[in-house]
Amino acid sequence: MFSALGKNVAAFTGDTSFSHADQQTQVLQMGHPKTQFANLTEAEDSLSNLNSFFDNLVFGKKSPRESLGMIGCMSPIHATTDCFLTALEITRPLFFTWNSRLELSKTSQHAMQLTLQEKRRMALLSLYQTTWSAFVKMDSYHAGLQTHDYGNIFERIEEIMRLDKTPARPLFAFNGHLVCELSTICASCTDAEIRNKAIMLLRSMRRREGVWDSWEVANVYESAFKALEDGRFTLEYLPWGITQISKEVSW
Repeated sequence: MFSALGKNVAAFTGDTSFSHADQQTQVLQMGHPKTQFANLTEAEDSLSNLNSFFDNLVFGKKSPRESLGMIGCMSPIHATTDCFLTALEITRPLFFTWNSRLELSKTSQHAMQLTLQEKRRMALLSLYQTTWSAFVKMDSYHAGLQTHDYGNIFERIEEIMRLDKTPARPLFAFNGHLVCELSTICASCTDAEIRNKAIMLLRSMRRREGVWDSWEVANVYESAFKALEDGRFTLEYLPWGITQISKEVSW
């Protein structure tokens, strides 16, 4: 729980000191690709391990190659494309195994009567599945996702929002999922239409997830995009973390 909170704080503030408290990178066992998960909890735990494994490769104290006894590369906070791609190359086959197992589980779940909570958990797994599927196709640290992949991610987020719908009351969750996901899209995408769609969803969801407040994040990125239009800085030099972006655009 505290590891997840630390990663949310690190992404929000741009401070990676929490992420360095993670475990050392270890060889990750994802099971057999032709065996479905026993239940949703196993799928969630396996995904969490996959996310942590990749985070440790990119944000840990050691570079991906150093972590696995390979030749080192640059510090991950200012990762080169080569360093980023090394981490992605190591993680890609692990995701393919997880993805295959989840697809088999989905086929089995279709024949079952799921509760609303189970439907939401599966929808969240599908969101991460869609995001990872787009992510593993990247060939550069700064390339961003393909346009249709952003659309697929938006569809998954909107599905979760429909499942979460409550009468005119802001939602609160301990861990950041949807807001953090949309924040990442805003920070990485150069397409104005896609960024505007992300901000629209942030405005409409009215939710707080840990340190992530959807309305606050929307405000910060709207200011950042205005600063980009005014030429005060470029997307390439957009700071990492909502707190850092907010400071930059307030000057």
